[in-house]
Amino acid sequence: MGYGLTFDDVKNINHPAAAPAPWGSVTRCTDAEQFSMHRIEIKPGATRPLHFYPGGEGRLFVESGDLAVRTLDAGGAETAVLVRAGEIYPVGKFQVHGYFSKAGAVAYLIGSYVGAMGEPVAAEPAERAHAAAAALQTSNLGPGGIPTMDVREKYWGRIETILNSDVAGKRILIKKDGQSSMEFHVHKHESYYIHSGLLKVGLRVGRAENRSIVMKAGESYDMHPGVMHMRMALEDTVIIEASTRDSDSDSYLVEDGQTYRFVESQ
Repeated sequence: MGYGLTFDDVKNINHPAAAPAPWGSVTRCTDAEQFSMHRIEIKPGATRPLHFYPGGEGRLFVESGDLAVRTLDAGGAETAVLVRAGEIYPVGKFQVHGYFSKAGAVAYLIGSYVGAMGEPVAAEPAERAHAAAAALQTSNLGPGGIPTMDVREKYWGRIETILNSDVAGKRILIKKDGQSSMEFHVHKHESYYIHSGLLKVGLRVGRAENRSIVMKAGESYDMHPGVMHMRMALEDTVIIEASTRDSDSDSYLVEDGQTYRFVESQ
């Protein structure tokens, strides 16, 4: 639990590095043991060959651009669908899939912890993937994405649910100068990844001290259960959040963001 932690215990911001690939890059956004979150960037005109995860499952959320998603069924038959920005594509255990994007895309894969999902296993050579992608460019792909769930409009922005099971995922938009309420969780472990913008995270730690960290795009932060926190946008900010099971009953309000103003302790 996070009760009694000092600012030194909780101030560290993560700086995850992208692992380059011929088709783009993959960034492991958090080192949390309970879940995984990866940022996947596909370069314009590039193809990620078919692959699968030998362990857990997750959901792929397309933040920007469009993805042509290729899959193989158990009998080896190939299908392809189009997943647009703002849509989700479920990735099942052992599901063989790959991507192509004509104009480039950024997506986030949220799911089981890294140890459960395992490292991706290649299922075709790059030459075969490029040939398949070339064929897709001349075909009319049907829609394959599903919308986000439980969309909640807030006075400060919007929350959209990507995944809600033992592992949860959200897209959170906080408008410039908007701020959430201060809250804490008893059980929930959560990690933020800043897709865009600039975010100040207010923390109440130690002997009720108000301290803060400022996060920019490409950085992540792992929140300890029990730590009181609130989010304040210095610019329009998009946060991708991954966590353990999310429940309104495990969110405890400390300060109302509509009336409270966060002041740093001296």
